[in-house]
Amino acid sequence: MASLSELTALVNAAFAQASPQHPSWPDPHPRRSPTDDEYSRLTNPDRWRIAGARADAWLSAITQLELAAVGPANPDLWATPPGPVLTRTDLVVPHARGALPMLIARGRLGDIPDAGVTVGVGDPAALVVSVPDCGRDACDSGSRDALDELDAHILGVLTGAFRRLTNRTREITVIGDGGWSGSGLHRRDDVTAILANSAGWSELSGTIWL
Repeated sequence: MASLSELTALVNAAFAQASPQHPSWPDPHPRRSPTDDEYSRLTNPDRWRIAGARADAWLSAITQLELAAVGPANPDLWATPPGPVLTRTDLVVPHARGALPMLIARGRLGDIPDAGVTVGVGDPAALVVSVPDCGRDACDSGSRDALDELDAHILGVLTGAFRRLTNRTREITVIGDGGWSGSGLHRRDDVTAILANSAGWSELSGTIWL
């Protein structure tokens, strides 16, 4: 049985081979102070192919360890079509019983195809993260931050830590390490209590792939 450390080592090795073609860059807004014109500017969208290279590294490692079957996917596998214009999509179906499938799609950014990654989970797939989240210069927090976000969401699914809870317009997503995000929540909502007892909520979660 594969270990988490073996998996991440294979991911990092595959990504290292692709890195020379996809240079990283630092956070251009370390103090989070973008200028007004950066909100409408999209500089060098081709650099965001680095996210696709990282996704390819994950798919390579998953395939090498025979954790899942990977192949082309149809657009109708999404619960709701994602906002980004998708150029190609891989369906990743784990072999472990009860584990959640993923869609890992490439999106168009500006006039560049495959310049971003969108991840969906479940069947049909719910969108859980897009990297970059908007692509505009004002949103840029550096390549490391973007790749860490992509890694965290994929790892959350593979380790079984991922949970998506919905209740009408309210939504809570857990990706692991106690971290969560939410939308439509009320001030009186106690997320810790909801996660401990999700009665009344619809939940999407699965078992570990490894």
